[in-house]
Amino acid sequence: MPYTSCRWLEHGISFNSDHIEMCCLRCHKGGGRIILSENLDVHNFDWDKILEDRKKFIDDAKQGKLPKECEECFELNKKNWGKGGYIDTIHFDHWTKCNSNCVYCFTHSDKKEFNSKEHYNVLPLIEDLFEKKLFKPTGEITFAGGEPTLLEEFDDLVNLFLENGARLKIHTSGLQYSETIAKGIEKGQITVVLSADSGTKEMYSKVKGVEGFDIFWENAKKYALSQPKKNKNLVATKYILIPDMNTNKSEIRKWLKLNKKAGIKCIASDVEDNWCADLRENNKPFPKKLRGLAKFIVNSADDLGFKFLFYNNFWYLYYDTQQKRDLFCE
Repeated sequence: MPYTSCRWLEHGISFNSDHIEMCCLRCHKGGGRIILSENLDVHNFDWDKILEDRKKFIDDAKQGKLPKECEECFELNKKNWGKGGYIDTIHFDHWTKCNSNCVYCFTHSDKKEFNSKEHYNVLPLIEDLFEKKLFKPTGEITFAGGEPTLLEEFDDLVNLFLENGARLKIHTSGLQYSETIAKGIEKGQITVVLSADSGTKEMYSKVKGVEGFDIFWENAKKYALSQPKKNKNLVATKYILIPDMNTNKSEIRKWLKLNKKAGIKCIASDVEDNWCADLRENNKPFPKKLRGLAKFIVNSADDLGFKFLFYNNFWYLYYDTQQKRDLFCE
């Protein structure tokens, strides 16, 4: 029976620092944040209970009742969702340590504190998921949070997913090259998105809070060379628009040229989240100038032959809420 739902409601989970949520999406009218488990106890984690608790959301969706947190989310889709009872979409966002200090990140206020915060190990939970045969490699595994390559369990965790046929999207600063990521790219199972946010050294330092422009593009080129011949869309750099900082066409043109030089065929863009949240809270539309800049980026990407990834806030900037768009590189 067709009904309106989404991949997160049906099969997703998002790990946060002390709790787990249904999904990681925040930029739509409903605001997300459906809590599945508060005060997360990793030593007594029960996948069966997680699936049982989410069943009520799925049963409600079948009756046409969606959570208010899902209102106007672009992930919603009416179709026959099939049988549930498994996980195929996972988002890791449970740590904050990073080798950048981006001005738009919530950790920017006290980087020393956030870089020293302890986090729980998620690997045992994922091993249990596989042992219980509750995972299906039909969705996508994403890493966000801090810098994933700094996680002690990163290599083991990624290799476990690769061995089980999963598809991963890894967001990284690009400042620490990972052989594990390169291996996953070579296998065609990993899409890596490197955070550029600039087209010049000066802007990179201003946005990222560190000196790493040359290292970033060296690593981007190395990842691009790891791509299989049949799929050159597995490496992307992302440009987060920060109003009154990097929102000018000259900077964006230089970013596009750097991607061409590095052999990258896929690019992404988003809009600074806190700025967008203020607009939503005050019921204000996106400025026309910023909408025009979004059109410029997409048109330029098309002209230069790039595949484009529409990230969350950028999707709402560029499209109206009724349109659908593939958010990921294939």
